[in-house]
Amino acid sequence: MTARRAWMLYRITSLDQIKSLIRARVHVVQLEKSVGLKPTYGRVPYTGISSGDALDDHVEPPARTLLDAALCLDLISGYDGIDDRSVGSPLPGSTSFASALQSSLDSLKEFRVGVLTEGFNHDFISPIVNHSVLAAASRFAELGATVEQRISGAQILLGLNTGRSGLSMTEIDSAWLPWTDDRFQRAFPSTKDVLINGLYLVRNIPGLYGKSVNIGRQIRDKYETLSQRLDVLVMPTTPIVAPKNAKGGSPVDSLTPSMGLTINTATFNVAGRPTISIPIGLAPASDGGDVTLPVGIQLVGETVERGKDFFQAAHTWEIHHNWEKMHFHGNLY
Repeated sequence: MTARRAWMLYRITSLDQIKSLIRARVHVVQLEKSVGLKPTYGRVPYTGISSGDALDDHVEPPARTLLDAALCLDLISGYDGIDDRSVGSPLPGSTSFASALQSSLDSLKEFRVGVLTEGFNHDFISPIVNHSVLAAASRFAELGATVEQRISGAQILLGLNTGRSGLSMTEIDSAWLPWTDDRFQRAFPSTKDVLINGLYLVRNIPGLYGKSVNIGRQIRDKYETLSQRLDVLVMPTTPIVAPKNAKGGSPVDSLTPSMGLTINTATFNVAGRPTISIPIGLAPASDGGDVTLPVGIQLVGETVERGKDFFQAAHTWEIHHNWEKMHFHGNLY
């Protein structure tokens, strides 16, 4: 991947502010040979991107391979002098994720991989995704890793100031502000849902946002405790194989296909931890028929400066398996 291609990829990614859906869409939209990467919170500046909430903003580059994603991350990470989310990020151009992957490990002998059972045990998970991701997780053991079963423990849309230092997207804001009945009626149902629920909660439970931020820190601390004994956590990226796109209709009809898709990804937006999604095989589409679509496994790691490079764990799995030839039916590949 050239620098120009990587930069174009960054700009395309920047158009989508639904952070955890980037990893989901890598498989739901069926991007061929794709991986999804969510860097540690603040590693990539959010300048020039329309924000949903400053505490939940991440730039996530999808790419053909992990090496391409690493090259893109080398190009776009680092404090830009504008966005205060990235104040603690290394200087631009100072990282070497891509070169580190090019000297990839042949073995994961010293890696400790935890299967996050909470990522499997919920109502949204489909049996075929459950079995295929568990099978893929077991292959980390074949690569030398120790695998353990573990149990882990809407203001900007309204144009309100969040007290952050960054680039205010005034031209984009003017496209939807002030909210009028006509603009609201033309909004996607999920946007309406965020606005209605956000206004209700701010008005009727004014301390809920602050409480949620505190709970988010508790979630982060729980995963911090796990990372003291495990290098990587794994779970399904999405709980089901890709469904068909919604065809409009009522708000419920429009939202139903995407309900639950981010149940395993949104948590790590709140926790601010880096994640990677890689395809691990093909399984029948959730609506039946002869179509097979990618199933993704999500790896959750520690920040690169503090733990083993989980990029390496994902890349080692990737280079040792041809996922396009791994077809999953029932309980077996």
